[in-house]
Amino acid sequence: MFLDPNNIKSWLKGPMIPMATPFTEDFQLDLAAFSDNINFTIRHGITTGNGALLVGGAAGEHPLLNCEERKTIMSVAAEVANNRVPILTSVQHTDPRVIIELAKHASKVGLQAIQVSPLYYYPSTNQDVLRLFKWISDEVDISIMVYNTWWLGFHIDKDLLNQLAEIKIVRALKWAASNEDSFKEILQSFNEKLVIYDNTDKVSLSHSLGAQGFVGHLGTCWPEYSLRTWELLENKDYSSVKEHLDSFKSAWRRWIEKVGILTAGEGPLVKTPMEIVGLKAGPPRPPGIRPPMPLIKELEQIMDSAGVPKIKNIT
Repeated sequence: MFLDPNNIKSWLKGPMIPMATPFTEDFQLDLAAFSDNINFTIRHGITTGNGALLVGGAAGEHPLLNCEERKTIMSVAAEVANNRVPILTSVQHTDPRVIIELAKHASKVGLQAIQVSPLYYYPSTNQDVLRLFKWISDEVDISIMVYNTWWLGFHIDKDLLNQLAEIKIVRALKWAASNEDSFKEILQSFNEKLVIYDNTDKVSLSHSLGAQGFVGHLGTCWPEYSLRTWELLENKDYSSVKEHLDSFKSAWRRWIEKVGILTAGEGPLVKTPMEIVGLKAGPPRPPGIRPPMPLIKELEQIMDSAGVPKIKNIT
């Protein structure tokens, strides 16, 4: 099914599931497991108009993948999904030439959008960021989702976003902000121009202000949980959304704070619940580690209490 980028609001909506990149125990790509996990997520309801998949993002450990591995992840995702669900990928890097290379590959294999943030490590100015996005748009025609990674030291303000939104292929925004006023201002100002995805836990607030989706990490192990969140949001049943999130995600958030004391990165945070339900995810790449067994057992109890189903047969 062709997904018209000029009509992106009609098909990019619902939970965006940040897919893990499975590794073998010696830290090589496990493409069979990756394919199985994509099929699992699609079969359990994450499909066009009802969600999207983000591959090779932070949850997919992209900072620990080389360029060829990132391209491989894109290619496999596109082939396996077979146009059943929109696929987005991160092309973030410190080298703009690599960003262009990754973006061209994403377009070549048929992904629907790329996720782009300001460069990291060196501080950027607003003009640096604008030049980066214009350079990308001169080289590719794939849709861009602007990613505001304010916690890395650069916040995309309203004036800059106005300029970015004028670039033809900038069609979406993955949004979080350091304060609620800024969070709300951008949602109110850009919800008609851009598809906005909430990258916080304020999903009821963002939905009420025009967001078309949210980032659903727990959809990697339980797609129906993220889909139920979206159903409640679309019904504007915001009190039930809070109860629904409190039933699982809030406890998971408290658990990841404990994990964060021992190891960093998003790999351990999504791979542990995946393995608990029976999906193959493998270890995070070093220097990340699997959480110690007491923390794994603690999460398993949380998931049992929340009613997270175990998988009997991935195929």
